Amino acid sequence: MYTYISKNNDPMYNLALEEYFVTDRKFAKENILFIFQNDNSIIVGRNQNVASEVNLEIANKDFVKIVRRNTGGGTVFHDLGNVNFSIIYPDHNNTAVSMFKNSLQPVIETLNKLGAPAEIRGKNDIVLNGKKISGNAMWKSGNRFLQHGTLLFNSNLDKIQKYLTGSKDKIKTKSVSSVKSNVTNINNEVSEKIDIENFKFKLLDQYLTKQEIKTIILDNQDQLNVEQIVKNKYSQNSWNLNKNSDFEFKFREYLENKGMVEIFLNINSNIITECKIYGDFLGFSGTKQLEEKMIGINFEHDELLTCLKKADIKGIFGPSFEPEDLLKILLN
Repeated sequence: MYTYISKNNDPMYNLALEEYFVTDRKFAKENILFIFQNDNSIIVGRNQNVASEVNLEIANKDFVKIVRRNTGGGTVFHDLGNVNFSIIYPDHNNTAVSMFKNSLQPVIETLNKLGAPAEIRGKNDIVLNGKKISGNAMWKSGNRFLQHGTLLFNSNLDKIQKYLTGSKDKIKTKSVSSVKSNVTNINNEVSEKIDIENFKFKLLDQYLTKQEIKTIILDNQDQLNVEQIVKNKYSQNSWNLNKNSDFEFKFREYLENKGMVEIFLNINSNIITECKIYGDFLGFSGTKQLEEKMIGINFEHDELLTCLKKADIKGIFGPSFEPEDLLKILLN
C-alpha cells in the first residue's frame, strides 16, 4: 500500500489530489491511503443542491470555501479539528461496495487503541457513545474505487449548525432536533485527548501491521497535473455550485435509511424535456446517466418504470434502492 499525508489545507487542492490518485494511470495498480485536512470549508456531496444544504449568505460573508466532491452523501463542514482519510484501490470485479465496512476496520482499530470505543453504524457512519463522529462515501472511476470519510476530533460544531441548513424533511423523519445534535467530537467522549497528528501516524502503523507501506513522492509533473484539475474543476462555480435552469416540477422525499431524493423536471406535452436529480444518497456512479435517459420519455407509469429498470439504480443511488422507490417519488 502507498500512503500520502497532505500538508496543504486547501480543499480544492486536496480534492483534486484525491481525484488524481484515483484517475491517473500512474497509480492505476496501487492501493493508496491518503490523509488530509481542509480548513474552513464546506464540502458538498456530488448529487446535492447547494442552495438547499448551505446558508450561502452567511458562508460567503465568513469567506468559507464551498467545494463539491466526487462522492455522494451529505454536506459537511471541515476545519483543522477534522481529519479526512481516503482509501483508494483497484476494483476490477465490482466487489468494493460489499467490502465497504471491512475497509474501515483499520480506522476503527486505531481509534479503539487510542481509547475511543468507536464502531460502525448504519450504512456509512462511525459512532462513538451513540453519536456520529464520521461519515463515509464512495466513488468509482473506471476500475478504481474511492472510499473516504471524515473524523471529528476538535471541530467547531457550532459552525456545522451555522452554515449547514440540512433537510427539514430528513430532520422531521429522524426526529433530530438540529443538524448539530447528532454528532460529537472524539475528544469530547474520551478521558485522554487524542492528538490529530498522533492519530495520523498511528493509522499508518495500523496498516503497516497488515501490509508493507510506501510513501508517495509527488514530482513536478504530478503537481502541475493536480493544479490543472483545480483550475478546470474544483475552482469553478459550474462544478461547485452546479446552477441549473428553473424547473416547473419538483419531487422530493426522504426514504428512511436510504437518503433524501429530489427529482426536478420540466415537462412539455407530457414529454420530459429536462431532468436534474439531487440528494444525499450513497451511490458511486453519479446521476448524469439517469438524467439523460429520462429526457424524451412520456411522464407515465410504464415508460418511467421501464426507464428506471434500464438504469443502474443501485450504482446511482446505493445498494438498498430499487426502481420502484424512484417511481413512487415521481408518481406520489
